[in-house]
Amino acid sequence: MRRLVARCAVLCGLLLVTVATAQPPANVMPQPRISAVFPVGAKAGTTVEVAVTGTDIDDPTGLLFSSADIKSELVVAPDPKPDPKVKEPPKKAGRTGPQTSAKFKIAVPASVAPGTYDVRVVGKYGVSNPRAFVVGTLPEVDESAKPHNDVPDAQKIELNSTVNGTIANTADVDYYVFAGKAGQRVLMSCVTSSIDSKARPLVELFDKDGKRLAASRNYRENDALADATIPSDGDYYVRVCEFAYQSGSADHFYRLTVTTGPWIDAAFPPAVQPGKPTQVTLYGRNLPGGKVVDGMKIDGRPVESATVTVNPPAERGKLAVRGSVAPPQALNDGFEFRLPGSNAVPIYLTDVPVALEKGSDNDKPETAEALAVPGEVAGRIEKRGDKDWYSFTAKKGEVLYVELFADRIGSAMDMYFSVKAGTDKFADISGEQDDDPEVLHPQSFFNRHGDPAAYKFTAPADGKYLVLVASREANTNFGPRAIYRLRVAKPAPDFRAVVMAKDRSLPAAAVAGQGSDIALDVFVNRADGFTGPVTATAEGLPAGVTAKPALIGTNQKWGTLILSAGDAAAAFTGAITVKCTATIDGKAVARDARPATITWGVQPMQNIPTVARLDEQLVLAVRPEKAFFKLALDLPNAKVKTKDKEGKDADVKLESPLYVKPGDKITLPVKATWQGAEPRAQPLNVTVEATQANVQTAPLGTAQGGNNQPAMVMAKDKNDGVVTIDVRPAALPGTYQLVLAGNTQVAFVRDPAKKDQKTNAVVVAYTQPLEVTVLPVALGKFTVVPPANNQLKAGTTAELLVKVERTADFKGEYKVQLVLPKDAKGLTAKDVVIPAGADEVKISLEVAKDVKAGGLTGVSVTAVGTVHDKFPITHEVKVNGLQFVALPPEPKKK
Repeated sequence: MRRLVARCAVLCGLLLVTVATAQPPANVMPQPRISAVFPVGAKAGTTVEVAVTGTDIDDPTGLLFSSADIKSELVVAPDPKPDPKVKEPPKKAGRTGPQTSAKFKIAVPASVAPGTYDVRVVGKYGVSNPRAFVVGTLPEVDESAKPHNDVPDAQKIELNSTVNGTIANTADVDYYVFAGKAGQRVLMSCVTSSIDSKARPLVELFDKDGKRLAASRNYRENDALADATIPSDGDYYVRVCEFAYQSGSADHFYRLTVTTGPWIDAAFPPAVQPGKPTQVTLYGRNLPGGKVVDGMKIDGRPVESATVTVNPPAERGKLAVRGSVAPPQALNDGFEFRLPGSNAVPIYLTDVPVALEKGSDNDKPETAEALAVPGEVAGRIEKRGDKDWYSFTAKKGEVLYVELFADRIGSAMDMYFSVKAGTDKFADISGEQDDDPEVLHPQSFFNRHGDPAAYKFTAPADGKYLVLVASREANTNFGPRAIYRLRVAKPAPDFRAVVMAKDRSLPAAAVAGQGSDIALDVFVNRADGFTGPVTATAEGLPAGVTAKPALIGTNQKWGTLILSAGDAAAAFTGAITVKCTATIDGKAVARDARPATITWGVQPMQNIPTVARLDEQLVLAVRPEKAFFKLALDLPNAKVKTKDKEGKDADVKLESPLYVKPGDKITLPVKATWQGAEPRAQPLNVTVEATQANVQTAPLGTAQGGNNQPAMVMAKDKNDGVVTIDVRPAALPGTYQLVLAGNTQVAFVRDPAKKDQKTNAVVVAYTQPLEVTVLPVALGKFTVVPPANNQLKAGTTAELLVKVERTADFKGEYKVQLVLPKDAKGLTAKDVVIPAGADEVKISLEVAKDVKAGGLTGVSVTAVGTVHDKFPITHEVKVNGLQFVALPPEPKKK
């Protein structure tokens, strides 16, 4: 249910903003943004002219494709012809204000593989967000400019061709007519959401008498796929409109393909192991060599199957899928597969062997299908109300992760599971595991899905256990596309990362001016208990651009990577990469961050998720325009207010690296260096970049000013100030990164020839990152086991057993000491050490022969562990109830 609510929220965001990208807020600096490229594709081996619409695409120089083989050339409008009756020379063609459109000639070589590519416009203000551009294999035409909104005016198209069209307004209806022959199985694919369009099309097929033969919408997201077998030779009419007639604009573009070619609905199994050629069964329509599967249908239409061998890449870590990938599916590893002339489907990669569900015999716990561990099973909700049972064995105390994939692999099902005991009573162990509420970011990369979170299972005893797998939509959503993956395996800590140009509400790209510091968001998704820090490093930067590594701290979801363009950085537009590294189980692990952008924006500060998707490249543009100002931390004058050894307040100068304790207060002086010709029009607001959903610095602490408020406001006539951060008393030990952002408004002159025409625009600058390490309060929980009966017998050696339950991921040694009251006599003990990795040690107590009987009070044991090679953390355990037992008096001599 949460999945449906989340998607409704995204849809509401689109409805609230009727023209999201075409009309960004008026007070932002120029940033190239494109909303539509039309036509949205071309056949390989052809040349087409496309129109690009958006904002701030002034002085365009070309298009940048994710395939270097696709070339573009700007189409310049000819100058107007002179009028002999007019004495003044005609004005040359060109813009009179911010440019919102441009035309380009695109050449697609025949060698370019079919699929969806990213295209961006390059111009004066940098590079834009991407839009989809499809390279196809069929002839293509554009929707006619002549009216064709009724049957008599239907636009004639050829069977096995593609039409690029637009639903221009709410009442727009497009009719197309083609000649069909009896027995042909014709598919009408109308793609929209998968090519970055806002359209929600309804596609229908009619015969010449007006009888409806097929209809479709929401086949996958907003894409439609209608399917019909032609009953007789003749003309047939395809009708395309916006479902419910609620919206329409230039942003509602579509690609309608009418074909008898192959279509793949699903691949089974949906996941294979890397580097191992694997047989996969394809389910679809018009499959070469395909056979109709008895009893299997999609939308009432028969389904065919065919078996192929796929050759997966040798390693995991990447998602090599060229088509649209929404955030819920973005963290998988995999590759795409297509037949000649078909659509592409993703096939995912897994690190464990894959078994296939054997059939319908596993519908009861008594007939649960055995699953080898580690391993996963590819299953399917085959029939109405289907529930599947699986069994596995485990040893007492064995830790396994149980994970179910469906929505995350493109199966739009609301799945759940539960782990049960394998006894006759099938006692519930896990409870019902349902939707995972976690997201990488609540707005700009909203990856909430309908799958349960991975469940950490600890076997309570040796034996067999059961897993019940079911879908809340099993009464309406079942069949060949209702596929899932159930994985049961030992913990395999790992992570995947996503990188985006920082913007919470609008499509954006990484554009830097000379002398500027710009920010990228790096999101980290953690798996199977991995909580360690991750370091993000920019690679492939052009000369003059640098970036310090960014830290995504212990158990954090995101961090900020700062790119710094030097004062003499040359103009540049091209792809860069961000590599993320971490240490897992003592080994270095590296993952490329997957680039992404916002597809359709929302109004700022509305707390509404945007629509986003993965990109094929992370593109950086550098332009010669100087940044208006720089923001820097004055580290030599920074301080930390802490407690000294006596517990008194003390101010300590900030050192690098910076170590703090929970409850400390960090004081950071900030300086602004103005570089712009125009003075700032407003005060400078300084905030602390978020590391979690909170806009402040939780879990490290909170900045002065509170949630959603500036940490410091720098007056117009000031260039310095102080930001204070209170480290939370409950702050978890670990290393965090602080980045401060400053924003203000400046009087911006867009056209140098019109210097008197100024508008206020928001400009932003960032500080270089500062790492802060929070020291742990304790490194373990200690207990002391006294000698038998708490007795210390005179003239003997007793033992104290010191045990520790390690915390804060501390693996080093503890120096252990017995501490006696000052006036205690008759008891000595040597200091001992709990070695690294060990959890106990014995202290030998030497008891003097002449001790007097009685109680011993004020005794304690201290254990000291040292972190970061210089910070001792002391633990003290009181030892109560010790008793001296004196020797019996010697008998008197006679």
